[in-house]
Parts: sequence; C-alpha cells; structure tokens
Amino acid sequence: MPTIKDYYLPKRPTLLFSLHPEPTQAIINGTKILEYRRRFFARPFQAFVYTTGDNGGIQLFLRCDQGLQLVPEQLALVGALLQHDAPTTTAAYFEGAKAGLALPITAFTTLPNIPLAQLRRQFENFVTPRSYVFLDQPDRQAQLDWLLTQPCESLTILDWRKRYAALATLLQK
Repeated sequence: MPTIKDYYLPKRPTLLFSLHPEPTQAIINGTKILEYRRRFFARPFQAFVYTTGDNGGIQLFLRCDQGLQLVPEQLALVGALLQHDAPTTTAAYFEGAKAGLALPITAFTTLPNIPLAQLRRQFENFVTPRSYVFLDQPDRQAQLDWLLTQPCESLTILDWRKRYAALATLLQK
C-alpha cells in the first residue's frame, strides 16, 4: 500500500486546512473539483484536509493548482461551467467581496481517518485551522513528517486541460 510520501511534492508548499464533511465527500466522489475561498493561499499547493464534525479528522490529501482570482460574477460562471454549481449559491457565498478564489483540485487521495483526539495526543501543537497553516514550517515539521508516513489509496489525478480551455473561452467573453 502506498503512503502519502509516494505522492508528496517536496518543492510545493504543504498546508493543513479544514472542510465540512459534505465538501470533503464531494471531492472524494469526484463531484467537487473547485474549492471556493474568499481569501486563501493562491499559489499551487498540496494539503492535508481536516474534516470537521463529530467524526472529524484527517482523511484527505490533495493538490491544488494556481487559484483563479476573479470577481464573484466570474466565479459563479466558472462554478456553473465546471462543477454545475448554482450561480446564485456561489454569488451568495461571495456576497460583499470584491474578489475571491476558485482553487482547482488537480489530484487527491484518501487515507484512513486520523481523528482529532489522536492528532492531539500525537502533537501538542496540533490545531484545527480556521483558514490554513503551513505544515512545512519548523514548528509543524514533525506533523508533516508523520503524516507523510500514513498509508493511502492510489492518487486520483484530475485532468484540467479541457477545463482550462473551456475557462479561457468563458473568461474571454
């Protein structure tokens, strides 16, 4: 069985961020290929995802491409085109914001859920981030090193070539 280290890109920033259970499951199911954020790290990154809730824990590792920084109206169009989001829902999320981000999810793998209690026993400084934390910093390096040893499924790669072509056409209008 592979470990996360088999899919880890050492030169790419590594984050930890939180998602609710529904978006986490939608990524795993392949129906969510964009993650919307009002503010976030916009460069390509890889991340461990902490899923919130009663059965919360880390069960997902993903890669994201360069964030698409757009005005809310464009983000609504992008979401409708690429993942069939209701434009009104996307617009409501970004209400009052001048711009936001759509993060293209380019790859992911799942790992057996590591619950919050275990993470806190293992690491005194483990926090569930409100936004995100960098795991590839000295104060979190032990967490990253340990997470890289965790077993996982095969990496699912999402091909974005046709999606980017469709976006180029959409955003030129």
